[in-house]
Amino acid sequence: MPRQILITGNRSGATVTSKSLLLMLALAALVVASLIVYGDFGETFRQLSGFPLKHLLASLALALLNYFFRFARWGYYLKVLGIKIPLSSSSLVFLSGLAMSITPGKMGEVLKSHLLRDRTGVPVSISLPVVVMERITDLVAVVATGLVGVALLPVPVLITLLVVLAVCGVALLVLAPNYSQRLVDIPLLRRWKIELLNSQQSLRLLVSPRIMLGAVILGTVAWCSEGVALWVILRGLGESLDMQKVLPIYAAATMVGAITTLPGGLGGTEVGMVSLLQQNGLPRNAASAGTLLVRVVTLFFAAILGLVALLFVKRMKATGQTETPTLSVNR
Repeated sequence: MPRQILITGNRSGATVTSKSLLLMLALAALVVASLIVYGDFGETFRQLSGFPLKHLLASLALALLNYFFRFARWGYYLKVLGIKIPLSSSSLVFLSGLAMSITPGKMGEVLKSHLLRDRTGVPVSISLPVVVMERITDLVAVVATGLVGVALLPVPVLITLLVVLAVCGVALLVLAPNYSQRLVDIPLLRRWKIELLNSQQSLRLLVSPRIMLGAVILGTVAWCSEGVALWVILRGLGESLDMQKVLPIYAAATMVGAITTLPGGLGGTEVGMVSLLQQNGLPRNAASAGTLLVRVVTLFFAAILGLVALLFVKRMKATGQTETPTLSVNR
């Protein structure tokens, strides 16, 4: 068994092993090296070393703005479910989830439900739909971010995209609340009947049109802020690509990374972003440097923040600092 370096719950099994972490770091190092080599080592290094500090700080601030609005959505969901947790503990749980940005499809963010249980006693089955809905509304928000540059899309493509989104939205509202009722009828899953029904009740609340709209708005503002961070970085590199082009590029590259299901979208996001930036007139070295910098201030910055938060959670757990179980879930 590989040595566990982060332990996140007695029963959850939600752990990060030294082996898996090393694999993620190796993949990240490979991607970074590939970007530098592709952009011409000497020229890319020159651009990175001379990058203006004010642009770096501005892009980091925009990344923090992304986390702020996503945290607001997290708190909004918890309030809808009636889950009470002190702001400090809630922020630590949320930030810890950022460490799971480097897991395939961010599936590791299930960790937040286990941490929430450890801090408040709320069953994982009740809060897990929050994590699921975060991923769904992130998807819608990233698409919405791309639509900010709608003028760049051919009308047939735009109409097709809107129809697909509408169909998916209707399917989610109609089918999602009933999924667990059907699952409990499967013989192999009957042993988890209570957990599935808990999740169903939570999901019914979270997929209401009013709640969905609020969550999507918060998510769209969050992801637009990271798109603007890419624009700021390109300006720092001396490139003046229009915002209407930058936002769809960032959204499309993010979607490509998500489709690959690789940890943090590594590889897919970078290839997509470099390709789209070059298609829009950027030289190879600027496209590579810009992509590398935006990934540092978004993905890697998030992972570092998350790991620091996890260390705080682990330390608090070791000293026995836990909240009094509080659960008044709206039903």
